Amino acid sequence: MRTLELIVPSPAAPARLDQFLAVNLHGVSRRRVKALIDAQAVRVDGRVERRGGRKLAPGQRVAVSYRPSQLAQPPALGREALLARGDGWWAVAKPPGVPSHRTSEEGGVGVPELAAALVAGARDVAPVHRLDRETSGVLLLATPEARGALSSAFAAREVAKRYLAVVSAAPGVGAGELSGQDRQGRPMSARFEVLRRSADGTRAEVAVSPRQGRTHQVRLLLAGAGWPIVGDLVHGRPLPGGAPRMALHCAELRWADEVVACPPPQGWDALLEPPAAAAPERPCAPRHQPAKASRRGAPTAAQPPQAQRRRRLVVSEATARIIGAGHPWVIADRDTGSLAGLRPGDVVDLIGRRSGRFIAMAAVDPEARVCARVVSRRRLAVLDAAGFRSRAERAVAKRQALLGAPDTDCLRLVHGQADGLPGLWVDKWGDCLVATRLSRCAEGYEDAVYRVLAERFEGLPLYRKDHLSDLRAAAGAGGDRLPGGWIAAPPQGHPAAAGRWTVREAGAAFEVAPLAGLTTGLYPDQRANRRLLSARVPKGAGWVGANLFAHTGAFSVSLALAGVARVHTVDLSPRYLDVYRRNLTLNGLAERDHPAVAADALSWLASAPPLNVVVVDPPAFARDRRKKGRGWDAQRDYADLVEAAARRLAPGGLLLCCHNLRRAKKGWLRKQVEAGLSRAGRKLVATAPAGPAEDFPTLRGFPEGHTFRGVLVTVR
Repeated sequence: MRTLELIVPSPAAPARLDQFLAVNLHGVSRRRVKALIDAQAVRVDGRVERRGGRKLAPGQRVAVSYRPSQLAQPPALGREALLARGDGWWAVAKPPGVPSHRTSEEGGVGVPELAAALVAGARDVAPVHRLDRETSGVLLLATPEARGALSSAFAAREVAKRYLAVVSAAPGVGAGELSGQDRQGRPMSARFEVLRRSADGTRAEVAVSPRQGRTHQVRLLLAGAGWPIVGDLVHGRPLPGGAPRMALHCAELRWADEVVACPPPQGWDALLEPPAAAAPERPCAPRHQPAKASRRGAPTAAQPPQAQRRRRLVVSEATARIIGAGHPWVIADRDTGSLAGLRPGDVVDLIGRRSGRFIAMAAVDPEARVCARVVSRRRLAVLDAAGFRSRAERAVAKRQALLGAPDTDCLRLVHGQADGLPGLWVDKWGDCLVATRLSRCAEGYEDAVYRVLAERFEGLPLYRKDHLSDLRAAAGAGGDRLPGGWIAAPPQGHPAAAGRWTVREAGAAFEVAPLAGLTTGLYPDQRANRRLLSARVPKGAGWVGANLFAHTGAFSVSLALAGVARVHTVDLSPRYLDVYRRNLTLNGLAERDHPAVAADALSWLASAPPLNVVVVDPPAFARDRRKKGRGWDAQRDYADLVEAAARRLAPGGLLLCCHNLRRAKKGWLRKQVEAGLSRAGRKLVATAPAGPAEDFPTLRGFPEGHTFRGVLVTVR
């Protein structure tokens, strides 16, 4: 049994259920649609629908469950389907909706049965490779004698494949590289090129040349890049109006001296154009209509046409109060209005459920818990690509001083919500740009940002990765890799092509690997604190320091270069400590002077030497994989860590304390520091703020926007 889900576009066309299914189900007649409805195999918004004449509304979900025997069987392949033949092999044009191999499904047939007339006289003819059921294009059939050599050629990657695909959320660049991993963690990559775009720019036809032969490789790579194939309900998402088929076609195979090409099947061009756009919610106000008085008493003119067409999203009064206090997120609750028919990145007006008042404009991510993020607190007449482009230009301009620094080449160019571009970060790592999507709400404006970057940083490669959920819980099982791909690929020999290279901060060199992992090797948001500590270290005083939960030792390197005689770098991860050792070498420092210590921070402090400066920057949670113990919990253990560090600090010593707990209340960190110092019998002499660097701006009322919170204390 198979199930297909479609979303009704706006306006609904056709509006009748039976007509809608006949148009959108590939190869299904009106008669068979009626049979499916009568068999209670059709559901609208989760409920069985028995009326073929039911009127559909935009945004409704129509699901059809069926067996292949209930649908019209494809006809046998005619002579026109034979693309080429050789010694024991035949290349045929596989139609969509037909499995490549013989199938045991009731009433189902595969290409070998349909091609029986084309290979008459040959025995045991079977496909050499596979195409997904919904994929059309070149399929090789061969006899057992020829199949062995051809299969070996595929396995050895001696067969070049070229696919055509129609994707939604069209790429912002004309060509590039895609890379990622399959479900078994194996690497895969491909080259892509945009061939043409839809009239409204939301879809594109791309040519993709995969380098491996992984299952669903093209589909996974395109979906991972944020450009899912139209009609791909496994790796993509239901699209308004659905699609008559999945828009993937194997256009060409090349091996040895053979080249076999296959044009797309009939109806391919129609897949490039999306359904009609939403109609205005209400007609524009007539010119003679007088100005209306707002609820605040100020006169407001009739809304411009674009504002009238913009969808409205009703939110609870609690959400309205939170947004009014400065928080920019809408978390879906029972009072949140319908998101049906909205696409990721669509901009809506947020309206209070009780008051009916405008609250803000927001970009939506309909399937996420945070279903909308504020893009403007004023009701703008127009907020289009040009408006978001201006925001990206302003964000880069604000970093001009950092961009001009000769000793630093790693910084954040776009910091999401604080730069008016929620759900999107862009970092410059030396001669490579890396964009991170935190929400699909960015789909509405990310291309405008990438165009600004391409113009401002001409020639630099640009990689994009998705961090759409918290993967830290899966990191222990190899789940710490993020899907992504190149938007502008690096040239051959570029350091970024290897995935690991060197950047500079305040003259120090650090190894980074920012493309795929949850961690990058360096946290530029701590740049200001590394500078702050370095300025406080007295030269030639023989100070001893400790960097706890040290990660790859960036604080250790900066302290050593500032004149600290000995820095102990403490972390449980051998992998991070290996990177730290390479960072020492990059900066002309020796491990004998600045040792790497593979230990639990609290255990190490129990017997640590006297210290003059200690960095406490732990994660929210951690566990010692070598033991079965309590592990580390910042909420539970932070004061204990401060106490242990304070007991080792010499009078006048410096203690930098940071945390990244999202749920901690304001003032939590200071309470933990004071509690730890008090239990250690130490006095707090002075404090200094120690927040993120200037390229990581924060918003009042939005604690989640802080990458961390910190304080520097002097201890007596």
